Amino acid sequence: MGRAKEIFKLMADRMKERTLSELLENDVEYQKKLEEERKALKEYQKLELNEEQRVVVETLIARKDETDFEHTINAYIAGILDGYEILQEFDLTKE
Repeated sequence: MGRAKEIFKLMADRMKERTLSELLENDVEYQKKLEEERKALKEYQKLELNEEQRVVVETLIARKDETDFEHTINAYIAGILDGYEILQEFDLTKE
């Protein structure tokens, strides 16, 4: 199941890019948060951190980005599965 799940996740990610990107582009609240994130990144880049501190912070940010990505993909898959289950409940799957 591991390989099939990875392929499914890749497919879901491609599908998500089409639909989610459009939704996020039109989501005023998301765009506001994205701008706040950009400003925070600029402020971080201005800090005079030593190499060790910068590595720790950048590792934290990278791991957060990775877990956010996995969470988003799994949430998208959950939505697909939930949608399918709803269709089944109303006998709309033509099975």
